[in-house]
Amino acid sequence: MLFRSMYLCLKTVYLYFKIRPKVIVTTGTHTAVPMCYLGKILGSKIIYIETFANTHKKTATGRLIYPIADLFIVQWEEMLTLYPKAVYGGSIY
Repeated sequence: MLFRSMYLCLKTVYLYFKIRPKVIVTTGTHTAVPMCYLGKILGSKIIYIETFANTHKKTATGRLIYPIADLFIVQWEEMLTLYPKAVYGGSIY
């Protein structure tokens, strides 16, 4: 598991430099956190969509990406109390 995660992180970094995205949109799976931090450092805009499955507590990925996100979207109005700078998007997917 550790080697697979390391491989995926390296592959993500490679793809970032190959594609050079201006915007990263993520729901926070796998290598989202390191990719978002790398992207933020190199000038990409970060859009994060908090999971629809969570209604009353922050996810680990949400906690880590919230401080750097240019747009942080929650799918439950109740989540706005946990993430005050977030935008309520309703059911997105």
